[in-house]
Formats: sequence, structure tokens, C-alpha cells
Amino acid sequence: MIKHILKLIWSQFRSNTWVLAELLVVFVVLWFMTDYFLMQGVLMHRPVGYKLDNVYQAVVSLRSSDNPSFIEYEEGSEEPMRNLERIVERIRQHPDVEVVGLSYYSLPYTHSNIGNGVWRDSTRLNIRYMLVSPDYFRVFGIGSISGGSPEELGAKLPGMKNTTDIVISAGIAETLFGRTDVIGSELYSGGDSVPRHIVAVTEPVRNDEYSIGHRHVAFGLFSLPELAGEEEMVEEDLTNVQITFRTRPGVASADYAGKFLREMKRQLMAGNLWVSDIRSYQKVRADYLANSPETGSRKLFSALGAFFLVNVFLAVIGTFWFRVRRRRSELGLRMAVGSSRSGIQGLMIGEGLLLLTLATLPALLVCLNLVWMDVLSTTVMAAGVGRFLTVSLLTWSVLAFVIFLATWYPSRKASRLEPAEALHYE
Repeated sequence: MIKHILKLIWSQFRSNTWVLAELLVVFVVLWFMTDYFLMQGVLMHRPVGYKLDNVYQAVVSLRSSDNPSFIEYEEGSEEPMRNLERIVERIRQHPDVEVVGLSYYSLPYTHSNIGNGVWRDSTRLNIRYMLVSPDYFRVFGIGSISGGSPEELGAKLPGMKNTTDIVISAGIAETLFGRTDVIGSELYSGGDSVPRHIVAVTEPVRNDEYSIGHRHVAFGLFSLPELAGEEEMVEEDLTNVQITFRTRPGVASADYAGKFLREMKRQLMAGNLWVSDIRSYQKVRADYLANSPETGSRKLFSALGAFFLVNVFLAVIGTFWFRVRRRRSELGLRMAVGSSRSGIQGLMIGEGLLLLTLATLPALLVCLNLVWMDVLSTTVMAAGVGRFLTVSLLTWSVLAFVIFLATWYPSRKASRLEPAEALHYE
């Protein structure tokens, strides 16, 4: 059957040349589109590392200075800091709350972060440095890469005070060391001349589903008194301290955030500070992704991809429909000399798929050349053999499906010709 189809293709070489050229160009363009969407899918489905179920954020605000209830504190007073600690403790004492975590510019699904750099030998990395309390790991369910619990990971932080110890993410370990079992190893941070001692490696974490660079994360101990002294924080700066908490299983509901705020509104006021909002972290994630520039880019590329696929489908179906219509006399004669209806359909579909396969061979050489020239992005995955073969197979499958649809209906219609009518066409 294949040998017979090859003879047919060769006998109509001139007309088939344009079809092969069209399929080659379409294959190359679709190959790169498939690669883009495949890499986006891989990136989206990689774990972010944060468990957001039953997690809420308490947003702290500062009372306006022209408010009659505003309290004027002496410069250097620790009372504003004590007020924040009172709010945190009242949240912690609520019967529905399991654990409360504190952080400073260190939450996922945000645009704010603290940047730093680490290096080992000649490899340097820009990282996100996260200042967190020990219970932060329990709030977000972050464990160690070796399978340790969030509680065990959090217990490492207090011991890091006034030491050169550091907790890093699996992303840093893999990039700098090529493995994740690096406890006891050393690296350098920022402009330090003294190496930092790695005491724990967390599971892979990153800011959001689109994030690539933010998978390199290091954790430090958040201490409000120390931070207030180092940063010379004024009362307004305390609103940048992030409070998150996890509720006990089974107590959260659709309107739990609003209910919690209404119930605790008066208790969550201390001095000039007050909790202005309680947000479900699932909603924080949804809002962040909805307004992310990457989401807009993905929608744009998806729309362009869909438009291109529709045009490919119309072009291919038009080409093959015309081919079948033009060969009705040939098909009619085949019917007259005994070819079955299914045989006619199989011949047309097989010829289309074989033309695609013949066009695929030079198209793959073009794609391979472009990969060799580093045209492909390697931020998500290296441009290896597995990636090349996967994208090639997916591209061929999509085009094969389009060609099947493009040839099935006209060949089915042609195979329904009566022998007398078929002879009339011949």
C-alpha cells in the first residue's frame, strides 16, 4: 500500500511539490509554536512549593495622622512595635488559628522582594532573600528536600542567629552544586569574604507559576526588634511586615476571611495600627495571576496560536479538498474496476499522511539547525534530544489530525460515487 502511494506521489511530482513546500513551512512554524506552548505548560505545572489551602493574610494599616484617635509616640519609642506584636498574638490566640507566620517582603504571588547574590567558585546567582519567622514554613507547608517536616525546617532558623548559617532552596543547590544533598557545604553571599554554611535545603519554591528566576531562594531569620534597629524603622514601616496564618482543618468557608475580620475587628487594633483586611491566599494568587503581564502575554500568544491553527486547517483542507475533487475521474475509474469504498478513503488519507511524513524530514532538519543556532529558549528546559523528539511528535500528530480531517470528508464523498457515474467522469 505504501509503495503504491509512493508511486502515485512520484507520478504527480510537479503538483505535489507545492503541497510538500506548504507542509514544510507549516511544520516548521507549528513546531516552534508547539515548543512554546509545551514549555509554558511544563512551567505552569511545576510545583510552586507553597500550600495555600486554609492560608490567610492579615493586612496591617496605619491610622491617619489627622485622625482624632492618632497617638503621637516619642522618637525611638518601642510601643509601635509592641502594638504590632499584640495584634500578632491576638490572631495566634484565636481558636480557629493553627499557626501564624511573619515575614518581610517575602510572600509568594507578590512583586516585592529582597534581592541578594550568592556564588560558589565562578558561578554566581541573583537570588531572592526571604526573611521569615520559624512558623512561616508551617503556614505554607514548606518542608526540606530530604523529606523533613516544616516544623523541623523552622527549628533551624533560631539557631542561625548571629552565625554564618543559611537555608537555601533546592533551586540554588541544583544550580551551584548539581545536586540537593549539600548540607554542610559552603557558599558565599553578597560581598562576604566569609563563607556561609548550609544547614538545610528546602523543597523547590518560586514566586508563582510563571516564575523562572525566583526559584533561587535563601531564607533568613525574621526578628522584628533586630530589623527595626537595623532598618531604623518608623511606625509606617511596620505595615510592611507581613502576617499570614493557617486555620485549623475544617473551619474555613467561602466567606471566612470576612467573617474573621468582623469577629476580630476591635481586637485587631493596637495603638495606631489596625488590620484593614483579611485575604484568602487562594484569592491573592488568583488576583496576582489575573493581573500578571505573563498572563496577558499567554492570552495573546494563545489567540495568535489559535488563529494560526485555524488558518493552517483552512489552507490544508482547501489544498487536499481540491486534490480529491480534481482526481474524481481517477477515483471513479478505481471504483469501476473494483476498488472498495474503504479502499478509496484509505488511499486518499494515506497519501495525505505520507506527503506529511515526506515533508517532515526536511522540516526537522530546518528545526534541528535552528536549535543548533540557540534560537530556542532554554530557561525552562535544556534543548535536548527528549525535548526535540517530543515537540516533533506533537507537531506531526497535530498536522496528521488536520490532514485526516481535510481528506476524510471529500474522500468519503468521492467514494460514494456509483460506478456508472464514475465511468462518466473518466
